[in-house]
Amino acid sequence: MALPVHEHQAAEALLALTATPHRGEDEGDLLLRLACHAAHVPGVGAVGSSLTDGSGRPGQLAGSNDVAVQLERDQQELQEGPCLDTVRSGRPLTDVPLVHAHGHIRWPRFTRRALDAGFSAVTTLPLACQDRVFGALVLYHQHGVLHPDDVRWSRLLADAAAVGLAHRGVLREARCRSEQLQSALNSRVVIEQAKGMLAERLGCTVADAFDLLRQHARTHRVRIADLSIEIINNPATAGPFPRPPR
Repeated sequence: MALPVHEHQAAEALLALTATPHRGEDEGDLLLRLACHAAHVPGVGAVGSSLTDGSGRPGQLAGSNDVAVQLERDQQELQEGPCLDTVRSGRPLTDVPLVHAHGHIRWPRFTRRALDAGFSAVTTLPLACQDRVFGALVLYHQHGVLHPDDVRWSRLLADAAAVGLAHRGVLREARCRSEQLQSALNSRVVIEQAKGMLAERLGCTVADAFDLLRQHARTHRVRIADLSIEIINNPATAGPFPRPPR
């Protein structure tokens, strides 16, 4: 396949789309990067890219220019267009002529806006990885101008971006699990500390101290960890379990 860019530029583009995100980057940054890379494909006038959530509702979008961004927004607003069809089916649409009756019948309002923007055809490619469709890449162009190699290169870009999106999802889940584990560990530490303080304060065993914590938390509908923090932060003569007078 003859690439529309030099080989080293192609490698850099694919790596940039699959790379681990920098701190502060989100999916919108990846969509914009994808659109800008695809905009260099010969014959392409504008490029849009957008995501959907797990329920198929439209999410973030980006475009290589203001026209592309507006056309992506139009599809989300009108709930019709090639991008939405590709997301729903998971299949690409190649060089669909908007000037023919097919385009007017399938997407009447979107087709009118795309033609007004100066484009007579669209090509859409799914952002799909491991049987999940994250969104779509839309190339706006004139009918019949895209070479098959250019379409294949655009598909490589879309596939690389999908890998990057999947990677971000895995990282997000890992961070979430890590935060949950850290929170559980922190809670365990304060509970153990409160148990020790109560055992010393009340002259009971650690097991009995924990039973007191659990019963009080259940009665007053508070988390044991929150109750433990209250005990730790209050003086021994105050709080839910004050030291008995000597």
